[in-house]
Amino acid sequence: MHTLNPKISVVIPAKNEEGVIGKCLEAVFSQSMKPFEVIVVDGHSSDKTVEEAKKFVVRVVYENYGTVGGARQVGLENANGEYVAFTDADCIPETNWLEILIKEFDDVVGVGGGRKNTGKGIWEESIAIIMNTFVGSASSVQGRLFKEKRFVKSISGCNCVYRRKTLMDIGGFNVALSVNEDTELNRRLTKIGKLLYTPSAVVLHDQSRGLKDFARRMYQFGCGRGRLRLWDLQCIPPITVLLLALSLLFTPWIFVCAIGIYVFILIAIGFKFAIRKGSVEYLISIPIAYVVEHCSYTLGFWKGFLNI
Repeated sequence: MHTLNPKISVVIPAKNEEGVIGKCLEAVFSQSMKPFEVIVVDGHSSDKTVEEAKKFVVRVVYENYGTVGGARQVGLENANGEYVAFTDADCIPETNWLEILIKEFDDVVGVGGGRKNTGKGIWEESIAIIMNTFVGSASSVQGRLFKEKRFVKSISGCNCVYRRKTLMDIGGFNVALSVNEDTELNRRLTKIGKLLYTPSAVVLHDQSRGLKDFARRMYQFGCGRGRLRLWDLQCIPPITVLLLALSLLFTPWIFVCAIGIYVFILIAIGFKFAIRKGSVEYLISIPIAYVVEHCSYTLGFWKGFLNI
């Protein structure tokens, strides 16, 4: 059970985020439950991220690891609150974000909330759309918004809260990881307690970096998952691709049928959103975004798995 007036440190990793850090901090300081302190962990930005952050009452600290895991760990080590909440510079927490996370903190080791993907422009909106679907994010609460409260294996690094002591006791974040640092931490946490997902604590996640950056991020996520051997539904696409490639040697008709079904599903989803959005562009952009995601993720997964 949490205390009546909990001291919550909010940690925000950032590097070259001058265009978004202000909106994030404005949302954090507008919370219905005020944070005890806000810590921006800067990865030695070459833009005006630090100058923008210092327009608010924040403490800026620096990390030298060059990884998101390292940034979160530096924030954790510098936090003075009983609880530590994490979000990212490109996220905008809704007003009751902290209040809901803390309210749900009862007999668990961590609480995470939902993430709504947002974006402007055809590619950005298409990326946001696919990430909110099963085909895009499977059952991961780190990629999409679910309606039901549930116990989960992992919660999102951009929308979560833990007791500081608990994280320190298990060794904190793996500072070598730039992706999947939250999943790796949560895997250790679930050995000592439960993680709760609540859809009411929402952050808006900006997907406005375009298709090229999206492909790069999906490749990195796949690589991290393969290297860490994180076996869940997100492993199905790369494993399926391997099996289909092997089928070409013996039963090529299976490969052809599978590709046909895959293309049909993507076009059907594109058609659905083209009607919903009232624009035929989505009939093309959404299937392309899915293919970019799946191909990038699969290549990354096998690179990480084979450690090459």
